[in-house]
Amino acid sequence: MCYNRNSIFLRKRVIKIFERKELTDGVYFSKITDPRFKQNRFWISLFTGYDEIPREDAAVAAYEFSECCERYPDYKQLSLALLDLYDANLSSSTSTFCNARRTNIIISALDDRYALNGEKLECEAARLLCDCILRPCVKNGAFDEKTVEMLRAQLIDNIDSSINDKAVYASERAAKTAFVGEPAELPPQGTHENAEKVTAKSVYNAYKEMLRTAHIEIGAVGCSDFAESEKIFADEFSKLERGNIYRIKPCPSRLKDEPVEIADHIEMEQEILRMYLKAPDMNDRPANALFSLILGGMTTSRFFTDIRESESLCYYCGCGTDRFSRTLACSAGIEPANEAMVKASMLREIKDICENGVTDEELERAKLEMLNSISSCYDDGLGLLSWYISQITDEKFISPEEYAEEIKNVTPERVRKAAEKYTLDTVYTLKNKE
Repeated sequence: MCYNRNSIFLRKRVIKIFERKELTDGVYFSKITDPRFKQNRFWISLFTGYDEIPREDAAVAAYEFSECCERYPDYKQLSLALLDLYDANLSSSTSTFCNARRTNIIISALDDRYALNGEKLECEAARLLCDCILRPCVKNGAFDEKTVEMLRAQLIDNIDSSINDKAVYASERAAKTAFVGEPAELPPQGTHENAEKVTAKSVYNAYKEMLRTAHIEIGAVGCSDFAESEKIFADEFSKLERGNIYRIKPCPSRLKDEPVEIADHIEMEQEILRMYLKAPDMNDRPANALFSLILGGMTTSRFFTDIRESESLCYYCGCGTDRFSRTLACSAGIEPANEAMVKASMLREIKDICENGVTDEELERAKLEMLNSISSCYDDGLGLLSWYISQITDEKFISPEEYAEEIKNVTPERVRKAAEKYTLDTVYTLKNKE
C-alpha cells in the first residue's frame, strides 16, 4: 500500500511531497522532501501495548537506544561517532499515543551536499540508527548491568521530578481517576516502585518483545529523496522476526456513570483544579478543536477573559482536547477560597456554549488561531512529519491544507453541537495539606 500526495505550502512557498509505504509486515516508511532544509532527519517510532511490556522496562530500553550499540559499546564512543557525522544529534523518548506506548528514536545529520570530503552522511545516519535499534550492546543474553543501573537511576529521577512541577504532578494524579483501568491511567515511564525492580535481563526481554510485536513507523524528512536510505531500512527491518504485531486503533475513554470528585494534599501555596469531560461519540474533529480554543485554548478564550480577567478567580486557566481519547481537560491555578466558584464558572461557560452557541467573532478568532497553528507545522521538518504520523489511525491521510479548508467551513452550529457531546467525568483538586 502506498500513499502519495503533492501538496502546496499554505503561503505558496514551496512544493512538498509526502509518501508512505509498507516495507515489510507492520513496518512503514514515510518521507517528506523539502529543499529548504539543510538537514536530513530520521524518526523511528515503535508502537506497542502497555499490557504486554512493563512500562519501566520499555522506558529504560528507550534510553538504551541513544546510549550505545554493538558497534559503539559506550556513550563516549557513540558520541564520537555522532561528531564524525558533523555533530549529528541522536535522541530517544517514550510517550503515549492513542492508548499505545510510543518509543521514539530520532537522528539528525547534515545533508550530503554539505560534507567537506564527500561523505555519505545520510546513509551513515540511517545505518547508525539501525545499529542503535537492531544491534544493541548485549552480554550473556542481557544488556550491560552497569549501563542499565545508570539508566534505571535516570528513569527514577525523571519519575520523581514530576513532584517539582505541580501542574505535571496534578495531571498525573488526576489521570489515575479520570482514566482508571485504561493505559492513560499511569504515565508512560511507569512508577518509582516498579522502576526499582528493573534489571538488565528484564530490559533486554522488553526490548526483544518490542521489536517482535511493534507497529513500526520510519519517517524521513529533509532535502533528500531518501531512495538510498529507504533501501537500508527495508533491508535491515526485513530481517526481524515478527509476530503478534500491535494494531493501533481509536480508543475513546470510557465515560463514568456519575462524575467523580477527588483531592490530594501536599505542601504547596495554591491549589490546582483539573476537570475532565468526555465525549466518546465525538466525530467532528474541526468543530471540536475550535470549541476547545474558544472555551479555553487562547488568550481571547472565555476562560481567560471571563474567569481570569473579568472575575479574577484564578492565576491561570485553560483547556485542551485529546482527539484520540475524546477528552476535554480543563485546568486552573486557584486560591483555595475560589475553588467552588472556578468550578462553577467553567461549567457555566460550557453550558452557555451548549445552549447559546458562539459568536461569529469568537469563531473567526479561533479559526485564525488554528490556521496559524496549521501553517507552523511547515516551519520544522519533524513537525510536518508528525502531522502525518498522527493520522495513522484515521481512515485516510489529509494534508495541512485540506484540514485548513475543513476548519474554514466550520459553522457556529457545529461548534455548539460539539460542545453538547461533552459530559463531566472527573473533578480533581491538588490542595495544600493545611
